[in-house]
This record gives sequence, structure tokens and C-alpha cells, in this order.
Amino acid sequence: MPNFISSNELFDRILDITRADKESPKNKMLHETLVLTCSQGLAGNNLAFGNLFSQVDFLCKKHHVATNDAIAIQRMRRNSNHAQAIEKSDLMYDCRALAIFVSAVFDTHIPSSLVGILPVEDKPQGEYRHIDYRYIRCIVKTFDEKQLTAVIDQDSTNKEISIHLKEEQAYLNDILKEGMQINLIDVTSPLEEYSGSSETSIIVIEPDFLIDISSIARCFTEYGHNPLSYTVNSMSSAANSQAILIGNFAGSALDDIINSKTKYDWAETFKKNFKEKALEYCTCPDLNKKEDFRVAAIRQTRNIQQIVDYIKNDYLSSDRKSSAILEPSFICEQLGIQGRADLMTTDFSLLVEQKSGSNFNIQSNQPNEYGSFQKEDHYVQLLLYYGVLKQNFHVGSNKTDIRLLYSKYPLPGGLVVVNFYQKLFREAIKFRNQLVANEFSFAINGFDGVIEELTPNTLNENQLNNNFFNNWILPRFDDLLTPLHNLSNLEKAYFNRMMTFVYREQLASKVGSQEGVGNSIADLWNMPLAEKKETGNIYTDLRIVNKEKSNDFNGYDTITFSVPDQGADFLPNFRMGDMIYMYAYNENEEPDVRKALLFKGNLTDIHSNSLTVHLTDGQQDSSVFTDTTYAIEHSGSDASTTSAIRSLHRFITSRQSFKDLLLAQRQPRKDESIQLSCSYNPSYDKIILKAKQALDYFLLVGPPGTGKTSMALQYMVRESISSNQSILLMSYTNRAVDEICGMLTDNDIDYIRIGNEFTCDTKYKQHLLSQIIEHCPKLNVIRQRILDCKIIVGTTSTIQGKSYLFNLKHFSTVIVDEASQILEPNIIGLLAQADSKFVLIGDYKQLPAVVQQDSAVSSVNDVSLNNICLDNCRNSLFERLIHIENTNNRNEFTGVLRRQGRMHPDIAEFPNKMFYYKENLQPVPLEHQTKKQLEYSLESIDYLDDALKAHRMVFIPSRFCKEPNISDKVNSEEAKIVTDILRRIYRFYGVKFNADKTVGVIVPYRNQISMIRKEIEKLGIPQLEEISIDTVERYQGSQRDVIIYSFTIQNRYQLDFLTSNCFEEDDHIIDRKLNVAITRARKQMILTGNAEILNNDIIFKSLIEHIKSKGGYIEYE
Repeated sequence: MPNFISSNELFDRILDITRADKESPKNKMLHETLVLTCSQGLAGNNLAFGNLFSQVDFLCKKHHVATNDAIAIQRMRRNSNHAQAIEKSDLMYDCRALAIFVSAVFDTHIPSSLVGILPVEDKPQGEYRHIDYRYIRCIVKTFDEKQLTAVIDQDSTNKEISIHLKEEQAYLNDILKEGMQINLIDVTSPLEEYSGSSETSIIVIEPDFLIDISSIARCFTEYGHNPLSYTVNSMSSAANSQAILIGNFAGSALDDIINSKTKYDWAETFKKNFKEKALEYCTCPDLNKKEDFRVAAIRQTRNIQQIVDYIKNDYLSSDRKSSAILEPSFICEQLGIQGRADLMTTDFSLLVEQKSGSNFNIQSNQPNEYGSFQKEDHYVQLLLYYGVLKQNFHVGSNKTDIRLLYSKYPLPGGLVVVNFYQKLFREAIKFRNQLVANEFSFAINGFDGVIEELTPNTLNENQLNNNFFNNWILPRFDDLLTPLHNLSNLEKAYFNRMMTFVYREQLASKVGSQEGVGNSIADLWNMPLAEKKETGNIYTDLRIVNKEKSNDFNGYDTITFSVPDQGADFLPNFRMGDMIYMYAYNENEEPDVRKALLFKGNLTDIHSNSLTVHLTDGQQDSSVFTDTTYAIEHSGSDASTTSAIRSLHRFITSRQSFKDLLLAQRQPRKDESIQLSCSYNPSYDKIILKAKQALDYFLLVGPPGTGKTSMALQYMVRESISSNQSILLMSYTNRAVDEICGMLTDNDIDYIRIGNEFTCDTKYKQHLLSQIIEHCPKLNVIRQRILDCKIIVGTTSTIQGKSYLFNLKHFSTVIVDEASQILEPNIIGLLAQADSKFVLIGDYKQLPAVVQQDSAVSSVNDVSLNNICLDNCRNSLFERLIHIENTNNRNEFTGVLRRQGRMHPDIAEFPNKMFYYKENLQPVPLEHQTKKQLEYSLESIDYLDDALKAHRMVFIPSRFCKEPNISDKVNSEEAKIVTDILRRIYRFYGVKFNADKTVGVIVPYRNQISMIRKEIEKLGIPQLEEISIDTVERYQGSQRDVIIYSFTIQNRYQLDFLTSNCFEEDDHIIDRKLNVAITRARKQMILTGNAEILNNDIIFKSLIEHIKSKGGYIEYE
């Protein structure tokens, strides 16, 4: 049963805010209370609300809040987002508005404790505040074909605006929805001829849903630009051809030529490009067919050199005091788009986009319909980039020269002058709006009915019938779309339901399902700075201390920052290899990605006082990096959504027997005549044999500590290569791939790892393809090396992105570790393309993949899909296939590892009884599993030492310690208990203490990590400061002798978060999060939590009672 927060708890929070002292973060307290209120008010709602503006608007309308009160509530929301402290008088009005909101959402009266404190009426209207007509964020209230009325999100006197729709804006009547967020750009003052309505130059729907500029431009084709072409492009497999490789090479050459201060050599660019794209070169089917690649590449570089010289003379001369910026990225929330330009000057005087392919207009010297020589899709791309400069940086109409660099051609044709064309720009925004409406509809209303619209005739809006369309475009459409129209009812139901799930997940990742719940790209501008700090999602006040070039051609691409104190509770939510945005901002302003040129890169080194970033594109002029403050935030990408859509399309259009297998329409096959080449281990031989005899798939359940990677996977690999078979080994995370690499290295098994150096452990970098090339950069040698190597390793996402690997190499077996952590759409297409037998290894009773949409939203209510064990799209393919096997009472294609060498039997007893009741795990036993007593030989100091010596499972109840101005995600009482236990464990271990092996601390919230770290610092024991303290999610896959778990929570509503990964199996509730926490411990498990709160949950109550029955329930004095 859900543990909703009560209205009384929220009213108490408001009372705390009114009493808070001057130093308390009152804005943050207001914001958190508002988020909690909205979260409860929207619980169970199937709609998607990206930010608090739309959530508050919806709830106010739903609960019939008076207009003036709704205005006050929205004002309070805006105030809570500000960094500057709210004045005391304004704070009381904001508390009044918040109390009214809580009262309305919970349908209850404001308590007397607040009535006498809060103002009776709202703040009196002050001086008239004008609307900022340049840019208005608002929510649609009413609309028809001629006008719309919207609620304004500004501190203006007028709270609504009426817009007269121009003729070219009439299309909006088909896609607008009540409650939809829109941006109005360049609005006129009220016009008499339209009865006081205004007009607006541009209307952008759902602007937080960013669309990539190049993706929009790609849809503008000779045959039309139907919004469904965006959907079709998402389904298309990543192509690999000479034209694409030439384009990639030419892009690198432009960077190198700009960066080069000596004589440029095309061979240096090729070496670097080959190192980065070796797999693409090795698998390119037409590398030298149309034209010798070397000849084409050299021609491109000559033309680029000529054009760059011209640009330098005209735009980068010393008197211009301007520098070239390579590949700057932009986020434009006002227009709802994002992108990355090829070349720009720091003074915005020049914007260049490079294209390496053919251009018929240039070749024939015949201008197009616009009187120029650029292709329409390229024109659209540059117009949108210019629109971003205009909106984000207020660049004037005549300030920027826009150029298209066609590097296949020399000057003068190779550099095309582009003029701003308002009509085409607005057409591009219209297209963006229409495709966003589609994406929202697919997510909320479902994908059903879309296949019927995906036809060549629909996409061919201009009814083109020339040779190029018929010979090149139409066959591509037929290959992609015809199979979709021939699906069986079951196949179509599966495809539609999974596509809906993927689009809903995309919606959550872009705009958020609810603010404060999950992570989204829109958090970059919607999340208050204080909340970003609390969640560790931003570094601020950084200063550059070093700029280096990784080689002569790359420019300055390695930037090191000094990191000042980020605040007492700051704990960075960044990892080595993370993709980030790095940008400059004025020291006296808040950092804002929308107001800056963004540099993309990877974090390569992270310390408390310094950070190092490797930029995707180095810069020739170091002055580009100004002497100012910098911020670093996570960068977003559409790659995971596109990958999942491609994967589903690849599966549903694969060979029939494979579809029948995974949709449970045929049984998997086996060959019992197959035998092992030798015995590996008596405990594993039977399972390894079953896996070998399975001809289609095998599912291996590997509970904690059963040696699924170190033993079972090792034996499977050794058995396969004994018969000269090739294997593809994959896992979901880089950490797990590192573990696989470690197993292969320890057993002297040769392998190649596909991936990049920033996400690979240094111990295994010599196995990266890019490192192998360092020793022998020859195409034929590298191709043969790939063919000869029996083991290829990589993450599922990396292999998915480089699926042309399968054009070069066929694998006898594909083995996927951590399969229970991979969503079905993210793996099923990869398995279809590999077209091999596959083995999935995992444990569906441990933590699954992260899913942002609510479980009720991802549930499946189609009987035909339920019959193939698809009950919820958030479950992995591994789990679904396990259920299929169990439903059919088959055990030939599944195996369970039952002997675990991690937990002492006293620790394993509870998870065995509650979670692994079917698997019935047994100790190996290893030496530590046979010990009767813990090896704490030092004399006890007090009763708690005695208890720690006597019990392997200990629960220490904590007391309430709520503080109004402290987050619910920290618990100072438990931080002190944990630290005291750590001090005792350290004393017991003495010289044997090892920070990486002895003890670890698990917490549900990152905020609690910081609280515990501060308490540990007070001890003055350096070794304890080195121990791992992390969330359950980050601890999966790890182990320690002693695990300490701080439940942290002090409110009943927080139980929902702690139990968010539960499911029911055979009348047993499987709490995955608790299971992972307990099963990390080898010798001792110590838990601390508020028993009064925890006893409201049946599993936690059972755990506490279990520990009590063993004598391990110890009061802390």
C-alpha cells in the first residue's frame, strides 16, 4: 500500500518555514514542500508533467483553486526557484499560497496553527509590471483556429495573454492541447484590430522537449518533410559507407587544418580518424568502390585548406580580435532545439556548417528555388543555428555571416553564402512542433495505428516520381516499412506496446515525468541551482589551471580545473568517463546552459580539488577558454531512445523463426549428444553442459556470490574456444565489462575490447581496438586481427552503436552478463542481428534497469502479450524468458547457481527465506563461511562491542532527529551511529584493516553519504576516510567483509522510495533493493534505522523480527 505524505506533515513543514532563522534555506524548503505536494497530488496520473509550472497549473484547475490564489501559488513557485533569499514579508505571502495549495490538493482545511500566522489576504498589487513580450513561457488555456488564450509564467500584472493566430499558424489548432506549455517569441502589444489580442512571430510547443537541429534538417528532402519521416529515420540502422567515412574524415580535417600551426599533412588526420573509426573502416562495404578513398580524402583536404585560408584572412585576422571555435554546442529552450555547429567565431561574425557530399546545384552551376546553391536540408540546419544565436545571444540580424562549406568543391563554389530566409525558418519550427506533437502522442496515447500511416505514399508528400526516388529512396522505404505491414497480430501488439514504452521513457528523460522525480535533460534549466547542488549534478566556480594538447593536431583538448569548496553537503554525482557540458559564466550570475557556448567532453580525472576534461573537439586558440568561472553539468543525448527504436525494428523485421522463438511461438531446441571437452569444476559442469546443449538460448540465474562471472562465464568461454568458436561477450555497464576483462586476463584468454579509453579500466586498455592500432595502423592487418580473435567484449550500448561489426564477423555464441539489468528493447535487436545462440546471465531478484515512468504506466494489459509473459515493459528479456520456461515447466534451458561463496550462513538465512526460497542457496563453503565466531579478538569496551562480537546480523534502532531546515534525505542520528560502528570495526581489524575489502556503508540517498563523511572526518582516522559509502544501486556487484546499512528515512512516505523495486512471486514479496544491500556482506551485516517507520513495511518488519529472534536487536545508548 502506498505511503503517501499527509497534509499535516506538509502543513508542519510550512510552519517550520515561517519559524526558520535567517540562515535557513527557506527557498529550498518551499520548493521541496511544493514538489512533495505535487508528487502526491499527481500520484497514479497517466499524464506527463515536465516541470512544476505545468503540475501546479493542472492541480489548481483540477481542485478549482480561485484564479487569484492560483496566481499567488505560481508566484510562490517562481520565488522558490530563485537563489536570492526571499524577504520576510514576501515569505509569509508565499507560505500562505503554499498552504492554500496543500489545502486544495488534499481537500482539507488549513490548520489553526497556521491560520493565525499567515496573512488573511494575498499581497496587495504593487506597481504595474509589464509583460516581457520578447519571450513568454505560458500554458494553453483555450484555443480555436483563430486564437489562443494562455496563462503567463511571469511576474507581470497581466496573468493571461490572448494571441491572434496568423494564417501560417492555423496548423496549431490540430496539435495544441489544453494545459500544453508553449513559448511565444517576439509578441506584439495588444492590437485593436484583433480586439486586444496580440500577435506573435513564433509559437513553440512543449519547448522543454529539445529536438536536435540536424535531425530536423535531415527530414527536409526533395520528396517532402512529413513529421513521420523523423520516426522512420529513427528506425533506420546506422549506415556505414564511403560517403559517411569521407564526411567524418573531412570533419576531422577541418578541425586539424584550423588547429594546425605547421604544414598540414592529411595522413596525420587519417591516422587519427582511423584510430577512432577502425571498426567502421574495416566493415565499410564500399570503401574504395566508387572512388579511391585516399584520392577523395586528399581532394577534400585541399579544398578545406583553400577555404580555411580565405576564412582566416576575412574573419580571423589579428585586427578582428576574434577566434575560431570548433564544434560549439547550444541548448535553446526558447525554440525547443539543440545542436552543434561546425565552426563559429567568438564574436558571432561567422557561422559555418561543413558538408562533404555532392551538391548538384554547384556541379551544374544552377541555383535552387531560393536563388542560391545550398541544398534545402543544409539551409534549414544553418537557419536553425542562426535562430539559436538570435534567441540565446541576441545576435542582430546583420551581424552574422552564414556560410555552407562544401568541401568536395574548391572556391568559389565550395563556400556558399546563405541568407536568412524567414519563411523557411518558420517552416522548420512548424515541422519541429508537429514532430514533437507526434512524439508526445506516441508516449501518452500509444503507438497503435502509427504503422498504418508509415507508407512511402505518406512520406512522399511531393509525389516525386523521378529515377533517384524510384531507384534509391523507394527501395529504402520498402525495406524499412513493408515488413511492418506484414506483421502477425501478436507481433504488431508486441511492437506497438514496446514502442509506446520507449517513447514514454524518452518523454521522461527529456522533460521529466515530474520535477523532483528522476532525471531529465530539462533539469539543466528547470531545476533550481540549490537542488542541482544538493543532488551533486553541477560543479560551479571552476577555474582553468591548465590547458594542454593531447597531440599536435588536436588543439587544446585537455582542460584541468581547480575546484573550490562546493558547499558543506555537496557530493558530486559524476563518474570518470561521464559525458559533460563545460561552459563559462559571469561570476556574479547563476550558471545557465542556455546563455553559454557549450563544450562537450568526458571527465577523465576527478578529485576533490581538481577536475580534468577531455574535450570532444580541441580548440586551436587557447584564448577561447576565457579567464572566468566555469560550470560543468551532465550532457544529454537521444542515443538511447534511437537505439531502442532501431533495436525493436530490427527484431520485428528479423527472420521468422527468431521472432517465433522470443515471442514464445516455438520451443527452443537442444542437442543432448553434445558433450563437454573436459571437466572444469564438479559444481559447474552440469550447467555448462546444459548451456552447450542448448541450440537457441540458455538462461543462467546467478544469485549473489555464486561466481557467475569468475567461474561460470569463464568455463563457458573456455569450452567455446576449445572448439574454435567465436564469442561476443557483453554486459550493461563498463564496470561489469571491466570485470569480464579481468576474468579473461587472469585466465590468459586473448580478446579485443570495443569501447573508448575514458570508460575502460587502465589495466585493460591495451586490449582496446584503438590501442591495438597504435602498434600496427594498417587496415588489412586490423581487419584480420578482428577476424582471428575469438573473443570480442563490449557494453551492449557500444556494440549496438557499432552493429556493422556483424557484417565482418559472425559469432557462434553471444553471452550477455548482467542481463537482468537490460531493458528488453535495448537488447532484443542486437540478439536478432547477431543471429546466434545466446546465453543470458543475471539475477532478476537483484536491481533491474532504471525506468523513469511509473510501474502502472509501463504495465501491459493485452492478454496476447500476457500469454508470452510480458506483464510489464520495465522487466528484462531475461526475466520474461525465465517466466516462459517456468510456465512451460521446462528446465533444459535454464540453470541456477546455488552454491554461494560470499555470505556467512547467518547472513544468508534471511534472504534465503524471503527472496531465494526456490533457489535455496547453500554455502560453498569457504573458510569464512564455516567460522562460528567473528574474528574480533580485542577486549570489549562496552555492551555494543559485545553485541558486535556475538552477532553477524545486527539492527540498531535510531531515534527521530528531524530538523526543519535539513533535508529528509539525511539523518544525523544514524550518521553518528554508523561512524561509531566504523570506529569499532577499525579497532577490531587493526593492521588487517583494508579500506577496499573490510567494510562498506550503504545508504538510500546520496545526501546521507556527505553527512556520514563529515562524521568520519571528526574521527581523524585516514583509513576510514577511504572506505566506500554509496547507494544500493552503485553497490550492486560489490562485496565487503562488513556492510553497514543506514535506512536514513524518518517519514512514512519515504518507504515508497525504499521499496520501489519490489515484485511478487509465488506469494512472496521480493524486495530487490534490500536483497542487494544484505547480500553484499561476507561476514557481518549491521543495519540502523527508525523501527517505528520501518515496521510499517511487511518486509522490513520481518527483517527486524528475524534479527530480534537471533538476539541482534541492540539499543544504542
